[in-house]
Amino acid sequence: MSENRQVLENEKLLVEITPAGAELTRICDKKNGQEMLWEGDPAVWGRHSPILFPFVGKSYENQYHLDGAVYSIGQHGFARDMVFELVSETETEVWYGLSDTEETRKKYPYAFRLEVGYRLEDTAIHVMWRVKNPGAEQMYFMIGAHPAFRTPAGCTIYDYTFDFHRGGKLHFQSPDDDGYRDPSMDGELDAGEGQVPLVRGFFDHTPTYIFDGGQLEAVSLLAAGKPYVTVECKGFPYMAVWTVEKTHPFVCLEPWYGRCAEKGFEGDLKEREGVQALPAGEEFSAEYVIRVDAAL
Repeated sequence: MSENRQVLENEKLLVEITPAGAELTRICDKKNGQEMLWEGDPAVWGRHSPILFPFVGKSYENQYHLDGAVYSIGQHGFARDMVFELVSETETEVWYGLSDTEETRKKYPYAFRLEVGYRLEDTAIHVMWRVKNPGAEQMYFMIGAHPAFRTPAGCTIYDYTFDFHRGGKLHFQSPDDDGYRDPSMDGELDAGEGQVPLVRGFFDHTPTYIFDGGQLEAVSLLAAGKPYVTVECKGFPYMAVWTVEKTHPFVCLEPWYGRCAEKGFEGDLKEREGVQALPAGEEFSAEYVIRVDAAL
């Protein structure tokens, strides 16, 4: 994969993105010298902030059915493992593009154009997606984000507190050990007045909490009681919280359009919960925002 990097920088943040997966690879808080994103150690988890497309999560037995045909595709699709073209670049904004190929159509039969943009504004990184359907038929897809936020120096994830920006009970879905949604593992998290300490045992029930139904518009991490980072996800139907089991070197805050399939689901892709339908010739767009609260 390409080792080229595009850099966006102002007086507060230094941001790096690579055409490999159009992945955000670095956010440095210049005020504190803090590296915000997980470094991508392959011995733990070899990514930083991958884009999930055209699927989010696993399909049952890594296969899905569409119009009578069966296709094989891995977890989270293929975009994160492809090299995007650099479309445009300014001092504050950069865009990448990816189009279907003969190889992608073996896994995903649709013509598509995926464009990913990053814009730096003060202490915020705006992450923008455009999915275009140049084909003659309606296409079905999912798309999601997966940014991993490392703990500050001297802290562990047990020094984190979640701020869900709303109180009360939050319904969540959970994947089982094989990565499929298991309705028997659904539950409710009592968010109290909105803040929930990440205590030991928080991830014992599941390493992935999928808050569904568009309940959340933002999730923040506080580190040792101090503002650290916020992901704004207004309009997203799902917001997931995940960490690597047992090692816990970081926490991911993941806005999604779509989610993993239920165990045993062999219905048509069009019937899968969370799938997005895009008519021929039309465009889907979405945006989430990473705010580095520690840099304020």
